[in-house]
Amino acid sequence: MLEIANSVLSGSIVELSLAVAVMSALLITVWNGLWIRQQIKRQRMINRRLREDNRALSRSAVGMGHKVMETERKLNEALKKQFTMMNGQPEHPSYDQASKLIAMGATEKDLVTSCGFSLAEAELLLSLNRQSKQVSAVH
Repeated sequence: MLEIANSVLSGSIVELSLAVAVMSALLITVWNGLWIRQQIKRQRMINRRLREDNRALSRSAVGMGHKVMETERKLNEALKKQFTMMNGQPEHPSYDQASKLIAMGATEKDLVTSCGFSLAEAELLLSLNRQSKQVSAVH
């Protein structure tokens, strides 16, 4: 009888141990599942922030590109002016050229298109030329 009792008791301990092992494995699995879900949430938040930062950096890069292009344009203008000054070539046609055209009978329109003067400048040059001719005719 004692042997039967030991056998039943041994079976119960084995079953109990097995049940504890199964429950432990189940708890560990559930805990790992919860931990993995938390990690996924964290990774999604990190990914969202990185995408937002990337968009902001892209917009900044485009804006900086526009500024670089504008600066390059201004630099080219300054270099062109410097080159003109160093070579002694006027940026606008000279008044000597305008005087020659006026002597050949040029109009305001001719001076504007040929010499790049404004209409007011062309009118002034023609007026001064007429006045100098009148003064010369009187003397």
